[in-house]
Amino acid sequence: MITINNKYLKISFLIGLFTVIFSGISFGVDEREQNMPKTEYYFVQLLGTRHDWPENMIPEETKVMEEHYVYLQKLVLDKKVFLAGPVHDPVFGMIILKADSLEEAKKIMDMEPSVFKGVHTYEMHPMHVSLLVENFSPERFVREPSDMMLTREIVVPASLEQVWRAWTTTGGVKTFFSSEAEVELTLGGKYEIYFVPSAPPGLRGSEGCRVLSYLPMKMLSFEWNAPPKFEMLRKVHTQVVLTFDEIDANSVKVTLSHHGWGKGDRWREVYDYFDSAWGYVLDNLKKRFVEGPLDWEE
Repeated sequence: MITINNKYLKISFLIGLFTVIFSGISFGVDEREQNMPKTEYYFVQLLGTRHDWPENMIPEETKVMEEHYVYLQKLVLDKKVFLAGPVHDPVFGMIILKADSLEEAKKIMDMEPSVFKGVHTYEMHPMHVSLLVENFSPERFVREPSDMMLTREIVVPASLEQVWRAWTTTGGVKTFFSSEAEVELTLGGKYEIYFVPSAPPGLRGSEGCRVLSYLPMKMLSFEWNAPPKFEMLRKVHTQVVLTFDEIDANSVKVTLSHHGWGKGDRWREVYDYFDSAWGYVLDNLKKRFVEGPLDWEE
């Protein structure tokens, strides 16, 4: 079902408001943050072990460099690699690491496939970041979204608090969404559901998706991405907004709105995929409270 109404405008306003708040406010440090490990940055140079590298790369090394890319991609998703890429004159690979200690940074690099297998050595230099811009790639979201909005509703036989926790905690989403997940209920926190935990990093599920905004017990908004089969469109994030309306002490109406779609036939295919998928997810949510948490081993 495609609907365009005032609710779409209200949802867009909420997301925009909380995104501005998230981007523009520096929050004070509380006691818990003071006790957390201090994040350090490290400038790493990857250096080829042979003359004229990488022009004379052999097939075996090409395979290693594919593993190198996947390894760094996973570290980006884990927010350990801040930046990575080749420098051409002089030739070296550049990585900016974020780690809690020099020991952790060295462990990360010692396990990096091209280092571990002898294609590269590395030099590491601790660094201090004085200025840093919050960078969002212009390709992260659709610049000119279409008017399509997918809307689904379901009434769940549970308390408002139970339904809220089902969507906003790692343990909760594991009872109906997928067997593996990582959810951080904070602005910019992870909202990652791993539908294929054994797949290579970047192909397991909603990796890299983040919480956009929330109103406790009322609204949750997060980024979403397309399945791997949609290739390049997977890099472009759409937005999901959930609202929770308490009917009585033991029933809650959950309304899911999914928008931010692009235009064209390929985007329509993604929309149709989720038109079916979200119905399945919401049915599982209701089933979780009728029959109990889903058994993912069945």
